[in-house]
Amino acid sequence: MEATSSEAADSETKDLLPPYKGQDPKVEIMEYEIYKQDQSMITIIFREEDHTIGNLLKEVICKMKGVEFCGYNVPHPLEDKILLRIQTYKGYSAGDILLQAFTDLEKIFKSVEEKFEESYKKYRDDKS
Repeated sequence: MEATSSEAADSETKDLLPPYKGQDPKVEIMEYEIYKQDQSMITIIFREEDHTIGNLLKEVICKMKGVEFCGYNVPHPLEDKILLRIQTYKGYSAGDILLQAFTDLEKIFKSVEEKFEESYKKYRDDKS
């Protein structure tokens, strides 16, 4: 039996909603109590993610000032999640570093998008 367009839309919307009681959140801080005491280290679980975002975050974070270590792993090939670990030097917050990494990646993606659009427009104009 095929899903109606209304059912398909409802299914897509559910993916965007925050998790309900008993469901795992998409992003979670492991050992939150430890992070509250020492903000220089953090381990984040990213569910429904893989090497694509893990490697991007690792590369950006490793180049940031104040970062002592950053790495990620996929706990098991059949699990759809990654663990990202950040360790900073004293005086730097691992959480702030992660937020800055997301901002930096957003800028990089925007720059790539603009350059692609510019090149594609030039290509189309040359073909006309």
